[in-house]
Amino acid sequence: MTLPLPDLASFDLRQLLQIAFVSAAVTILFLSSLPPLRTRFLTYGSRATSHDVKPRIAADENTRQDVRPPWEFVIQFLDYLAKLQVPHGWFLHFYVVSVACSVFWGFQIVFKTPLLVKLCDSAGWGGTMSLDQIALTWSLMAAQGVRRLMESTTLGKASASKMWIVHWMLGIAFYAAMSIAVWIDGADTILHSHSPFRGITFSAPSIRTMLGVPLFLLASGIQHDCHAYLASLPKYTVPNHPIFHTAVCPHYTAECVIYLSLAIIGSPEGAWVNRTVFTALVFVATNLAVTASTTKEWYVQKFGKEKVGHRWRMIPFVF
Repeated sequence: MTLPLPDLASFDLRQLLQIAFVSAAVTILFLSSLPPLRTRFLTYGSRATSHDVKPRIAADENTRQDVRPPWEFVIQFLDYLAKLQVPHGWFLHFYVVSVACSVFWGFQIVFKTPLLVKLCDSAGWGGTMSLDQIALTWSLMAAQGVRRLMESTTLGKASASKMWIVHWMLGIAFYAAMSIAVWIDGADTILHSHSPFRGITFSAPSIRTMLGVPLFLLASGIQHDCHAYLASLPKYTVPNHPIFHTAVCPHYTAECVIYLSLAIIGSPEGAWVNRTVFTALVFVATNLAVTASTTKEWYVQKFGKEKVGHRWRMIPFVF
């Protein structure tokens, strides 16, 4: 008896990406809702080497002798998983992958390779982007990757901090997926174009372009200024730049706005946003919101509530 092979014709890459982004966001929310999982797997950098981890380890050691199977095995297993870490400096790999994937898919689109055609055939249907939109969203995502790569190499400081290996793997997977998400809603347009990038026209910008591009540039500039300012501070210092007065992590806000702008720019005809890119934004916002919360907790613990307690986590007057 032989098992039937999956029907490749029904494989919907666009839908798969959307499900993957949302599933990752839900997983992060689940981990953050349970303190034993949050402290082991979601804190990293200075936040993982301070009050959050050491008391947890001490508490586990004090209570371990009272734990009975199977919970003792579960705790030991969680501790084992939490020890699978990589250097925090490996964040650099995210942007290497982002730039490399942008170049790779740019080449595929320009020459309309067999690989690209197969992926476009499997993209399903859900509205389509124009060639101009494909070129613009791809270019902006590539620019974002290049900027973040340059910041990581020029502003990054040597550190002994670690992060969970799954966090690193998830970041790699996200940027690889994002390099496809910015053009996959234009799959039908690519398939019906003889040479995709040769069909680009330079006409009056659409409303979505006039709204999205300034948002992208403004958010990118703000995020760069935040990163440069944070890099200039002595280690473990409360940021006092005006942009940090209302929010602990305004650079996270800027990151969300960057992906929102891409979702607007890449929205198919008749849609407000590009759904694939918007689901990526859902993941980014969820991940950064959890990190912003732990960052504020760390600031309060280290410097006192009177210094940072009044600041919002990420979005002023909202969160």
